[in-house]
Amino acid sequence: MTTVHSFEPVIDERSSVLVLGSMPGVPSLTMNEYYGNPRNYFWRVLYGLHGLPVDDEYEARLAFALDHHVAMWDILKSCTREGSLDANIRDEVVNDVPGLLRRYPNIRAIALNGTKAHDTFKRHYAKAEEVSRVVCLKLPSTSPVPTKTMRNLDDRLAAWRVIEPYLQNPANRI
Repeated sequence: MTTVHSFEPVIDERSSVLVLGSMPGVPSLTMNEYYGNPRNYFWRVLYGLHGLPVDDEYEARLAFALDHHVAMWDILKSCTREGSLDANIRDEVVNDVPGLLRRYPNIRAIALNGTKAHDTFKRHYAKAEEVSRVVCLKLPSTSPVPTKTMRNLDDRLAAWRVIEPYLQNPANRI
């Protein structure tokens, strides 16, 4: 088994939604990019929420996410895993999500990208005081692996629309 490490969070003071994945897959780790697998639906979902085509350049995609109040991180700081499948994850070490929420108080919702991210987050942080002030949304994984209910981009985009109310600039809230 290989030990793998997640990336630093992509976040700023404008962020209102924190997307938490489990651990980047091999293509993402190789490219050193969040959701770097071109088959992963994440970027197409994020841009699709705004009716826009995905930027080609990674830096432009990161800027788009931040400009639209979306932060990204992973629940796991490190783990051992062969390949990219969440089912192969062992020896989990979690990131300090409560600490991130303290540093960025404008986060209003956490979008848990897939079952592994959701279950690991809940196991470690369900009772954390910082988590009690945000909405936690279990969303279908943007992984390219089809499931019974998530077959394509349209399925995922429809499910991920639940984050839209939280994407408004926190400074503009009523």
